[in-house]
This record gives sequence, structure tokens and C-alpha cells, in this order.
Amino acid sequence: MTTIYLIRHGEPDTSVHDDWTRPLTKLGQQQAQEIADKFKNVSLTAIYSSPLNRAVATVTPLAQQQDLIVQTSNLLVERRMPEWFSDAQAFDEYTKRQWQDFTFAAKGGESLAEAQTRYLDFLKKIPESGTVAIGTHGTVMCLVYDAVYRGKGFNVWKSLPYTAILKLNVFKNSIVNTSCI
Repeated sequence: MTTIYLIRHGEPDTSVHDDWTRPLTKLGQQQAQEIADKFKNVSLTAIYSSPLNRAVATVTPLAQQQDLIVQTSNLLVERRMPEWFSDAQAFDEYTKRQWQDFTFAAKGGESLAEAQTRYLDFLKKIPESGTVAIGTHGTVMCLVYDAVYRGKGFNVWKSLPYTAILKLNVFKNSIVNTSCI
């Protein structure tokens, strides 16, 4: 059995609109250190992350504490959006439409079905024993949750705080249970 901890990134600096380089705020950096503190009694065998800066920065203190390297994979990026939504209402409407129709994506974006499949495919590649942490993003984290509890991911996404942790137990490439920490 493999234990996987999906760790949502800390608070990002949303004044930076580039998804790849968006850093953590000072609070987000503090949250990253708090994540490392939460795991000080957990022995990890590997740490993976989305290559997006905010995700890597969130698990870097943890990697340093565990004397591990952060292994990044493009399969772990957040769902690709067609554009930056400066209007919160437009973002909410787009997101709600995606959760209602998993196959919907505007031109240049990625559907939730595509993002979910990409994430689940990555999880299947993790060795079948060990304890790993993954620096991730809220939407894809909730898509993994939705794969186990169909129709429940959107409600979790709406209230998911930064640095939320979703613990998965995986056996023979199947998620056997989950819990939010």
C-alpha cells in the first residue's frame, strides 16, 4: 500500500498573472514552513510537485527537512485555464460550468475530465509502497477527491483552504480511502 499526501500550495501572490511563475506571498511562505512542521514525524520516501512555482515553493521546506529532492512533473500542473480571469464572477461562472460539465473547456483551456485523467495517470505511476507527498493545486486535488466520491469534488473545492492536505491510501493502483487532514 502507498500513502499519498496531496498538499495544496500556500497563499499565492495573485498580482502575478503568469501561472508558472506566480510566487507565494509572505503568508504562503510561512504556510509552507508549517507544512514541513506537520510532517516532522512522517518519514517520506519521495516528494513530487507540480512544476508551477507556488507548488514547488510549498513543498521545498518539507523536502529540505526530509533530505529529499522535489521531483517535478508536468502531469501535476493545475487545470489549464484559457485566460486569466480578473473578474471573480466570470471565474466563478466558468468554474461552475466546468464542474457541471466535466468535458467543457473554452479554447486554450483544459476540461476537468482531461485534468482528472492526467492526475490519476500520474498517481498510478507512483511505486506501490512508500509514503509520498505531492505539491499540488486546489482544483486537481478536488478532482482526485471527486474520482472517489463522485459529485462531491465541487463542494470540497468551494471551501478548500490553502495548504489543505488530502491523504490517499492506494492499493494496486486504486484509491481505497481518503481523508482530509
